[in-house]
Amino acid sequence: MTHTSGSTTAAPAHTSLKKILRGDTPVLLVHKSVQAAQRLDEVFGQLAVLHGKNLGVGTVIRLPGMSSAAASRYMSSHSSIPLRFVDPELHLNPAGDWPDAPAMSASAMAWPYLTGLPTKPTAAWIKQVLEVQSDHGATVHLSASGWVSEVNGRKSLDAAMLFVKESRQSLGNEPMFVNLTLDSRWLSDSALRELLLQEMVESNEKRWYLRFYWPEVSPRYGQLVDEALLRGYKELSAVAAAEGKQLYLPNSGLTGWIATALGATGFSTGQSWPEQAFARQRRAGGRAGQPPPPRIPRLFDSTLLHTVEFAESVRLRGFTGHKHYDSAFSLEIDAAGHDSKTASLHYLMAVGRMQARLNIARPNIGALKRARKGSAFLKSLNRVDRPAGLNRAEQLPVWESILR
Repeated sequence: MTHTSGSTTAAPAHTSLKKILRGDTPVLLVHKSVQAAQRLDEVFGQLAVLHGKNLGVGTVIRLPGMSSAAASRYMSSHSSIPLRFVDPELHLNPAGDWPDAPAMSASAMAWPYLTGLPTKPTAAWIKQVLEVQSDHGATVHLSASGWVSEVNGRKSLDAAMLFVKESRQSLGNEPMFVNLTLDSRWLSDSALRELLLQEMVESNEKRWYLRFYWPEVSPRYGQLVDEALLRGYKELSAVAAAEGKQLYLPNSGLTGWIATALGATGFSTGQSWPEQAFARQRRAGGRAGQPPPPRIPRLFDSTLLHTVEFAESVRLRGFTGHKHYDSAFSLEIDAAGHDSKTASLHYLMAVGRMQARLNIARPNIGALKRARKGSAFLKSLNRVDRPAGLNRAEQLPVWESILR
């Protein structure tokens, strides 16, 4: 007789940090959102169960928007996640030359490292930035470097790399990611892109965490369709792979998935739009005294590879050729009705599945097939039945061109 009383079942294991740092698996980084992050443990658990060793999983917190206690509490609650970044987001300091840096919030002002940004690296300040990461649960470090201006690009990049060099000096042989935030022109401008590629190739640093500031993306929760930028990502990813560099693309959403298919190691996304796209934002123009417009119910559609209105998602399921990805969260929505928080968790599950399926010999072909299936489905519909407005998956033909 087998006795089960008192027995325990081991939690499913994520891909180890050691394997992730070898670059052996595609990686999905989940940014903690300002809101609706209470159920992320369910996402991480299900990703481990469903995708196991095919997917590296990590999480990221944006330190300037959090208190020290909240940062420690979040990381402690996700201590089983192997890859944990505590992003100092140094570009947020107005002294760092990012032209769109907002006024420093009260939470940002509470972090001494962010208010004391030096023009040249000092060992004491570098150590402070690195220690604040490890003190709040990071398993790897981001270099103490921030915004790299596209104006006088060579000089700006050289100055940033001095901070990287001092960070490496402080950390010794510990794992470190070169942490740079750059305008999207570093992708689209061939001269700037060549400078960045040359720096990556000639550097002894293996791991690169590069955030690019996009033009405005419309509609909100849409996809980047600028072909010049996507081709910049393609070259950057291909060169990184050829040179044995690990390229991580924070706050890039499905653009990061395309880049992974082309040679990048991983990307980050999240439940809210700012975690999915580091992009210029349209200024809200609401009338004084008037309530904001109601939120649009949305759901990620795994056939269109696009977030659409929930009613449209339901409508499309009725057509032959549409493949709806069921997650525990979409099933919850089917049973209890749409909820934006639950829909955001479904998005993370769908994207995790897509990223895990790039763990193949030719990931660009795998991604290309997905894009072609979406296009084929749209072409199979009568013109009047095709998604319109913000539901249009305009990125699919561009992705097909990029992935070939």
